[in-house]
Amino acid sequence: MRTVSLACALLLASGVAFADRAMYDPTKTQAAMPLSTPPTIDGVIDLAGGESWIYAGGAKADGTSYWKVVSDLNLDDEIRGGMLGAGTEAPIDDTDLSFQIWAGHDSNYLYIAVRVWDDFIETDSAAAGSANGSTWEDDSVEVFIDGDNSNFPTRDTTGTNPEVVGTGGQYVITANNAYREAEAGNPGYGPNAAWYALTTLRADGTGYDAEFRISMDIIGNPERGDIIGFTVAVNEDDFGGGNQRQLIWVGSTHVEESYGNLVIGPRRYVAPKTSAPTIDGVINASEYAGAEEIAMNTYTVLHNIDYGNDEWPLGDHDFSAWVVHDDEAVYVAVNVIDDILSNDSAAPGTEDGNTWEDDAVEIFFDADYSKDRGRGAGEYEGQYVFTANGAWRDNEANNPLFGENDDWFAAHSVTDSGYQVEFKVTKFALFDVADGSMMGFNISIDDEDVPGENAKIQILWNGFAHVESTYGDLVLSPGGSSVGEWSLH
Repeated sequence: MRTVSLACALLLASGVAFADRAMYDPTKTQAAMPLSTPPTIDGVIDLAGGESWIYAGGAKADGTSYWKVVSDLNLDDEIRGGMLGAGTEAPIDDTDLSFQIWAGHDSNYLYIAVRVWDDFIETDSAAAGSANGSTWEDDSVEVFIDGDNSNFPTRDTTGTNPEVVGTGGQYVITANNAYREAEAGNPGYGPNAAWYALTTLRADGTGYDAEFRISMDIIGNPERGDIIGFTVAVNEDDFGGGNQRQLIWVGSTHVEESYGNLVIGPRRYVAPKTSAPTIDGVINASEYAGAEEIAMNTYTVLHNIDYGNDEWPLGDHDFSAWVVHDDEAVYVAVNVIDDILSNDSAAPGTEDGNTWEDDAVEIFFDADYSKDRGRGAGEYEGQYVFTANGAWRDNEANNPLFGENDDWFAAHSVTDSGYQVEFKVTKFALFDVADGSMMGFNISIDDEDVPGENAKIQILWNGFAHVESTYGDLVLSPGGSSVGEWSLH
């Protein structure tokens, strides 16, 4: 797993753009998840019939995606999870224009699915099945890839610049299956070519689905753990003659340095085997020596758009985490940077209250690595929660015993910049997981600022809460590992 160091975080704050597959850009982040079988590219996003889209990045257990761009009249630009394209107006509501994204990969291809809600479909500019027409004037989906994360700084639509088309470019499909690849250097379109895409209008009249398959060869063969530049834009043409609006996940079309971060996932963490830390809610560097820092900020976390928007300043809800283990338990330490602490829903010392409405840390285990589409059926695998005021929740882990000498324990402390939580979860509660084993794992932070209101946002390390198939990987190293000394700042 690649993490962001303190030095990297400082560079992110300064607005410096990075140019390699190991570094995050100061934009937004999502993850493409591995697919064991390739989805059929027929323009139908099958989330009920067993296609592998149900295991892609974005996939929730209810058949929707947590990666989406929707209307929100409470925001200045009226868009949550994305932004307006240049010179366009916000849609009236989600039925006018909104979309969800799924992303998957295997060793040969990157797979992207986009479900568009659009109550008026218009495709009068580019003829059905045609190549390199004026697709931007019709209802269409555009995928942009910077496969080497080189962040070319200026807008480029030439289709001949090797800095752009050498590892990506723009791939477009319209609602009537006209396609455009000129700005990707015309790599070749078709069922057996370098890339392929199809759309299908949904029978209920609410919009259309688009599916893309893009060869890893034409985007520079990124590998698991790499970060590539990526964004999706959707054009809407209601009245013919040209588009009325464009929604985009992040950035500006054809400007690589503005694209989001797509992790070829899942993220992976190797926890060293050490002596047990003291679980007192105070994170001491010596107790987690050898553990690599997971350093997350608003640019590198995955946001749960169901809670709120994904555009926040650095320091509003950042976190760092470390994981170690010994013969008895797995230990997780989380340092949360939060400018406003609010805990009015679950009282201190209480169990199974509404902890998600407060400032809280949640950790998730898929102990048998079953990758279920829900939270799993294992006895004590699931979610463990501790708030910034000392309430806890383990109902979604089937209520193991909480206590210093029981199935799990946690403690917290308030700091000048937020709060810290330390967890101990016994290996007994995690199916007696053995050294060298890999589990599904996730960390989530709930951030409430205003008493009486729900948390304004939920951020995650990898995937979505309570959906095992979206979690990252946690490897329990059979021995200690050595990294440079670290300290909290």
